[in-house]
Amino acid sequence: MKLRLRPKPLKLLQRKRSIKLKLKLQQRKRYFLKESVELDVLVSRMPRKGAGTSTWLIKSKPLRIGPSLLDAEIGTRLMDRTEWLHNSERTSLKRWKLHRVAFMSVVFSNMIKKEYESFKAGIRKYKLHDLLVQYGKGVLPPHGQTQEIWNVDVDRLYVPVHVSGNHWIALCISFVTRSIDVFDCSGRKRYKELDGFANLVPRIVKAVQPPSYQKDFTFAAYTVHYVPMGKLNKSACDCGVYTIKFIECHSLGLKLSMVNDGNIKEARHRILWDLWEAANDPELVERMSNYEPPECLTSTVEEIL
Repeated sequence: MKLRLRPKPLKLLQRKRSIKLKLKLQQRKRYFLKESVELDVLVSRMPRKGAGTSTWLIKSKPLRIGPSLLDAEIGTRLMDRTEWLHNSERTSLKRWKLHRVAFMSVVFSNMIKKEYESFKAGIRKYKLHDLLVQYGKGVLPPHGQTQEIWNVDVDRLYVPVHVSGNHWIALCISFVTRSIDVFDCSGRKRYKELDGFANLVPRIVKAVQPPSYQKDFTFAAYTVHYVPMGKLNKSACDCGVYTIKFIECHSLGLKLSMVNDGNIKEARHRILWDLWEAANDPELVERMSNYEPPECLTSTVEEIL
């Protein structure tokens, strides 16, 4: 005798389907909410965030951020993709307290490129510049001192680099893997400027280690890896914005693909907002008012270099 299964009531089936649908919708909502929060870190999508900066641009009152002045000229250039920041306007200001991470300014990358010429002229006789050693000890950049020693307190550092005379790229230099990741929105594969980082960074690392450990470190060059990129920067004017945002994404563990040509304009606006917010931050203003240049900087000329 065959047993007949009693069909489930229609209302019960509908209820289960409704619960499953709600769960799926909640999961999707959480996913998109998380992505939305992460994206808001990178780009300015809410009009209210631009209100303060717009008023400031109209009033045109310069605001001090550490060693730099944020004025209407810089603000306008940030809003306009046809122009970008000069070298001296890039700072090592920390927005997050990331663990075992350091941020270098373009002054550091320029010094690496300059010192590499001396290095190539006589490798055996080359003596590491003391200011580069001070970077490795966390004494420099002067307005972003951490006193954190490379490979002791810091595992990796991020550097913006100006290459080919008209292009910006970002580097992530890892002391653990002895490697350099290159983030370039143009997708090119070779920059001669990176040879200086590959050869001089290991020398800086060795120089700042405790004497008893220095013998364990080598001068061998770091390997350079170009991170694959899609076709970005179609305007050919946004490489500087991409450089900053790639550093933000990678240091925060976010996907690099979150920044693209579709939202790069908003990313510009976000940078201006962050600068304006930093210039009005009471803690930063207090710190900068008490700033004293490190002893290794004996003149303003050396500080600029």
